[in-house]
Amino acid sequence: MSIITVADVLKTARDFEAKLVDYYRKIAEQTTSDGVKLLADYMGRHRRHLSEALDRLDDAEREEISSFPIRYEPLAPDRVCFEGREVPPDATAEEVLDIAIEIDACLIDLYRQILTQDVDQEVKDLFESLVRAEERDTIELKKIKAMDYF
Repeated sequence: MSIITVADVLKTARDFEAKLVDYYRKIAEQTTSDGVKLLADYMGRHRRHLSEALDRLDDAEREEISSFPIRYEPLAPDRVCFEGREVPPDATAEEVLDIAIEIDACLIDLYRQILTQDVDQEVKDLFESLVRAEERDTIELKKIKAMDYF
């Protein structure tokens, strides 16, 4: 177990979201299929949960929440979530969907772990909203994968 700040959690998650957005942008630019282009564009625009949640806070709230210390315990020593996770440049669309679904599950687990700790209400509110956003996102990603759109 280690002590990290909310800012550490948010930076890690935001960095991975940025990687996915970039990957979806590349798919949209390279594909000749209008359907794939629309889907990649949609997925890229809907991976910005953290930015949207943080944008709703004023600077003082954001700074206070970001500096709040939390305990971080990986769920299992051999489970890789977003630590060191990369989207390979040659990944297929199905692989990207699988990675995105796995990352959403990891983020939900992490956010729920934070919610079990003794944190300020503002921190709870932020992470509860992030859990809801990731749960909605997971449902959408699973629907997209089930449609075998790519």
